[in-house]
Amino acid sequence: MPVRVRRLISSAIHVTLALVLVATGVVTWIGLRGGWLEPLDLLVVVLPVLLTIATAVLGELKSGQPGHSVEETVREQVTALSAQVDADWELERRNRRLYDGPRMAVRWQTAAGSDRTTRLGNALAEQGHLDQLTARFGHHVRAGRLSRLVVTGERGAGKSAGCVLLALELSGRNQAAPATPLVPVLFQLSSWKPTCSLSRWMTDELLANHPALFDFPEAHRREVADRIVGQHVLPVLDGLDEMQDPTAALRIIEEELAGRSFVLGCRSEAFATANAGNVLRQAVIVRLQPLRADEARAILLRNVPGDGHDVLAPLVATLDGDPGGPVAEALRTPFILSLAVALRGEPLPAELLAVAGPDAVDRVERHLLGTFVDKAYPRAPETGRGAVSADDARRYLGFLARHADPVTGRLEWWRLHLAVPRAVFLAYAVCVAGVACSALAAGFFAFFGLPWLGFWIGLTAGVAGALVVELVPQDDPRRARPRLRSVRAPAPNALLRTLGFGLTGGAACGVIAWFLYESPRYVVIGGLLSGLTYAAARYVSEPVDPMDAVTPVSLLRTDRAAVSYAWLLGGIPGALTGAYLGAALPTGHRTPQLDHVAAVQDLSPAVLALLGAIGGCGLSAAGLGLMALGSSAWGRFIPTRAWLHARRSTPRELMAFLEDARRRGVLRQINGYYEFRHDLLLRHLAEDTPWRPGIMPEPRR
Repeated sequence: MPVRVRRLISSAIHVTLALVLVATGVVTWIGLRGGWLEPLDLLVVVLPVLLTIATAVLGELKSGQPGHSVEETVREQVTALSAQVDADWELERRNRRLYDGPRMAVRWQTAAGSDRTTRLGNALAEQGHLDQLTARFGHHVRAGRLSRLVVTGERGAGKSAGCVLLALELSGRNQAAPATPLVPVLFQLSSWKPTCSLSRWMTDELLANHPALFDFPEAHRREVADRIVGQHVLPVLDGLDEMQDPTAALRIIEEELAGRSFVLGCRSEAFATANAGNVLRQAVIVRLQPLRADEARAILLRNVPGDGHDVLAPLVATLDGDPGGPVAEALRTPFILSLAVALRGEPLPAELLAVAGPDAVDRVERHLLGTFVDKAYPRAPETGRGAVSADDARRYLGFLARHADPVTGRLEWWRLHLAVPRAVFLAYAVCVAGVACSALAAGFFAFFGLPWLGFWIGLTAGVAGALVVELVPQDDPRRARPRLRSVRAPAPNALLRTLGFGLTGGAACGVIAWFLYESPRYVVIGGLLSGLTYAAARYVSEPVDPMDAVTPVSLLRTDRAAVSYAWLLGGIPGALTGAYLGAALPTGHRTPQLDHVAAVQDLSPAVLALLGAIGGCGLSAAGLGLMALGSSAWGRFIPTRAWLHARRSTPRELMAFLEDARRRGVLRQINGYYEFRHDLLLRHLAEDTPWRPGIMPEPRR
């Protein structure tokens, strides 16, 4: 949105707040002069309006960061971003087991289209090892020289690991931070549509993935993020081959990143096609080379204990005797070879060593993938949370693999509800809300001798609230404690949720007041206060960034705490509203319907105010809490977990199982997400009939 438009919107919001303030003052003066507005009404109605306006203005002033120029803000945010990204890359290094010790000596070779006239190209040999490439690239970037590197290779060749090592070379763990460092930030091109500008998309990704670093007004957020992306970020662009039109995307990359350093990862064949006309200029293009049979042999012997060398003799003999055969071909990629290393000397079946035919390589790969899962879950019974049998583990992992994000491969527990029929959530919400609301309302109205009226009001409100919640998409995990935000227009989905919460809360309180009070002003006051409470509680809560320094388990706990906080947010103002309505009950109750109620006649206004506070606290807390539960990721996860467990798709302790799979090396954790260890493993587990132990693997069809 242009700065001019944003300023106009901001001005309109401030003018509206001023008009509301003036109107509130005028109505207060007229009400006090006319006698229809009492001092208690003044405290209950006017004070919340003034507090709301004061909160909005203070939030705007606080988030405006007075005294900070854009340049100072950019420098501060670059430092914070660098620290966060360094931590992310270090975690990724550990997850990929890229330790500082001896690693596989993956070779690279310059590919067609590589520009040898650049300073980086002139400094590199025609071929070398990956560690040499990362060191030379990092040296040139730190020296401020143009360094554009394309890393290509086949599936499983180590492209993603190479990108991680290149980023680590530029991170704070390997260098003293210069005055204006280039921060290596990973961007998954699979989520970019070339109809959007690349620079704008990268800015949007930075804002979405690191919202905590840009917690100030929208105009400043965009301006600061634009400068950081344009001047202080080294883009690490991965997954060009996953785009619909890699050639068009490559042209845009060349145009928009002209004169800038970057790293680009892509499969060899896809990049050769996209760069057929030498679209990319001034770039060094390298292709990661497959491991030779003698290299695979040396790696196996180096990583397997000495007493396992005899067991490896048939495999070593096969590699020596047929260096171009199916077994050597399967072990040519670092990932598949790492699976063989993980067997720790366990032999391959003799029939697999002698397999031949066009599908022989595929059978060897599938055997190693299947054996890896089988070894991760031994058949000996285990105890502890998350521990399951080998057969159950394969079934659960297969289901999770089929429901991972089809673009990024990420496994998000808050998206598993998409595998459950929507009718399940509707039935669950109607049952929970209907039972809870009808029971509470019946107990409240029993005080007035009208329990069945309360029952039907509560049942209607519960069912209506459940339907409203089900009309909007599920929330992402939210913060445990709401934060006051600067005044900005919410997104359409967020606005719909906010209005839905406010209207439902206001309508419920208004209906109760209509049945109990003669004057419509109590209906208006009660409905207004309840509606504002529900809408404000919804608006001030913000989603948690899954890419921040969190874990999937902490995301679940945070979202669960956010629901609990909603109960508290509903209870406190509900108690105030109930106290006001309770104190007004002796003079304002509906006649003659409530004239027979002894409590209305015998109890003092103070006691009725106390009872009203208790009832208002319970009803408001339950209403807001149930709506927050129904729309929250945790609230949807409860029936999701039960449904999937009943269908034997996942274990009962799903989160414990995911954590256990991470400890076993089947999954890895990327902040708030899980991922399978490799795309090949994900594809293998996602098959309808994956390989099972004791069965000769069949070729893929």
